[in-house]
Amino acid sequence: MLSKLSSTISRIAEFIAAMILVAIFSIFLLQIFTRYAPKIAWLAPLGAIEAWMMTLVPIGWTVNLISLLWVWLIFIGCSTFVRDRDHIVFDVFVNALPYGARRFLALATGAFLIGMMIYAFGPTYEAIFDSRLMDLKKIQTLSLPITGDKISIKWLFAPVVLFMLATIIRYGIRLYRLYTADFDDNQDAGQSARPTRG
Repeated sequence: MLSKLSSTISRIAEFIAAMILVAIFSIFLLQIFTRYAPKIAWLAPLGAIEAWMMTLVPIGWTVNLISLLWVWLIFIGCSTFVRDRDHIVFDVFVNALPYGARRFLALATGAFLIGMMIYAFGPTYEAIFDSRLMDLKKIQTLSLPITGDKISIKWLFAPVVLFMLATIIRYGIRLYRLYTADFDDNQDAGQSARPTRG
């Protein structure tokens, strides 16, 4: 049940990340086109298209939107579908330990991480969403499409809260699997498999 839930969440996160990448790439191409269109307008097959390309000017908001989307992409990816074994780790000493000791260390570090995330969640949430400064500071080149209001800087930092929630849930599931012995440390953490008795 937990494996199926984790797999579903991971697939949804991968889809969101893929859409963010598509958006980043499309915005990047738009930025390049508007920057160089007047210089290559003479290549246009029709006079009307050439005249339109000559009127284009570089779009300023593309850089900020790409930066905003990139931050969201990194935090969504790291908190959901990037596995522990995909991170760079120094596990020479851990791999030398017997399975029981590795399992204990995984339980201890998982519990510590969850505890720190829970401890820091409240102040982090307040600093981002309850701060008047975060509401007042705006990303000057980005506006909401319907209202035209400038986007608050808090939305640049908002994925940190999402990252913390996802990490608490992810490591909660991992601790449950470790505790109930429904855990293959080779699959989850890139370590040696549990020894079997022959």
